[in-house]
Amino acid sequence: MPVRPLHPDDAPTCDAIIAALPDWFGDPNGIRECAEAVRAQPGFVATADDTVVGFLTVARPRPHVAEISWMAVHPRRRGEGHGRALVDALVQMLDGDGTRFLAVKTLSDRDPYPPYAETRAFYEAMGFTPLMDLDIWGPDNPALLLVRSLVRPPTRSADDV
Repeated sequence: MPVRPLHPDDAPTCDAIIAALPDWFGDPNGIRECAEAVRAQPGFVATADDTVVGFLTVARPRPHVAEISWMAVHPRRRGEGHGRALVDALVQMLDGDGTRFLAVKTLSDRDPYPPYAETRAFYEAMGFTPLMDLDIWGPDNPALLLVRSLVRPPTRSADDV
């Protein structure tokens, strides 16, 4: 799956991907925040036939933490591995820079909305662990914080055993 860094001129295509996903991106404030992120934050885009089909943006809330701030794959291209390729590209970029954790927030399972059950399953398949619910988006929109450790366990030699 081809993945490359996000460029400012990718923003209109990212906006169109969000518009094609109303089941996930229906809140006007979230749509605006996502549009701002693809124009200001670093990230990656997944391509197919030289067309952007997905994107990911990343924020750095703490020195040793990276957070996937926004991620989406066009509905006609879901299930083809583009999301996995985006997360893998981010993890590879973070390798060796001192980042210890990769975080992402999504809708909590306290809200049974089916599209987000798919989202949570994707992140868990990518090695993220649900850590805690957060009440940051209001009572009708419970958040779930998921984390993935990027620290490799120390290697042990035969002498350590």
